[in-house]
Amino acid sequence: MSSSTPPRSALLACWATAWLAGETSLRELVARVTTYDEDHRVSGLWVDDLDLEQAAGRLRADGVRRLRVVLPAPGDPLGLPGPGPFTRAALLAGEGVLAVREDGTGTGLVPALTSHGSELDGTVTTVLWSSYPVEVSGPEPGPYLHEAEHDLRLGLVEAARVLVELDVARWSPDVADALRDLRRDARHGLDDDELPGSWPARARQVLVQTRQLSAVVALASRDTGGAVDSREAEARDRVLRDLARVVRRARVAAYNAYGLAS
Repeated sequence: MSSSTPPRSALLACWATAWLAGETSLRELVARVTTYDEDHRVSGLWVDDLDLEQAAGRLRADGVRRLRVVLPAPGDPLGLPGPGPFTRAALLAGEGVLAVREDGTGTGLVPALTSHGSELDGTVTTVLWSSYPVEVSGPEPGPYLHEAEHDLRLGLVEAARVLVELDVARWSPDVADALRDLRRDARHGLDDDELPGSWPARARQVLVQTRQLSAVVALASRDTGGAVDSREAEARDRVLRDLARVVRRARVAAYNAYGLAS
């Protein structure tokens, strides 16, 4: 999980939803979704090899009015519609988009990223979205923003407690600094520009916190040589797994917050 680059599925779900609601232009949708990449193509949606603009138009013509991101992981199939090709692909990729109509039928989209070039000459990324028929039943599964905010607070407190007990400053001063920065910034509040303007301010704040917590996870997960014994490593890995799960679920709540009660 990158602390700086949003999942491509999240960008597509948010900006396509905003476009379908008439709150942004098709040009901005494409620009936002392709921010980090050279090109996006979509296969299996009506006809193969559509560009992103054509694919968005196809979804609208199919009656889709809102897209929802899923960020599943092994043992936590958060938001997935049930067994099937889309679920398998989304679990493998760790992300996906559900574009469904009012009756719950629609399309699931899963991105595959490919890097081209070399370190010497520079690299670019292309994205191929594979499409799958899906059927989603029941109400919006959440999590919701109030759950995300609660779990982030508890996750930060627990992570700080365990890492202090492990004397984190001894083997990774960067982690101690990141935790201090996170607590300071959480008090002052920050802005975030991943989301369209109509998303709630609380969703932006949640995304800022998840980005910072992801940075803590990445720093604390680094190899520290002989600085951590087996007991410390086990305790560290346990709290970092729990924290990564909290971060992932909070991201889902923030990205899917459009038009939902918190």
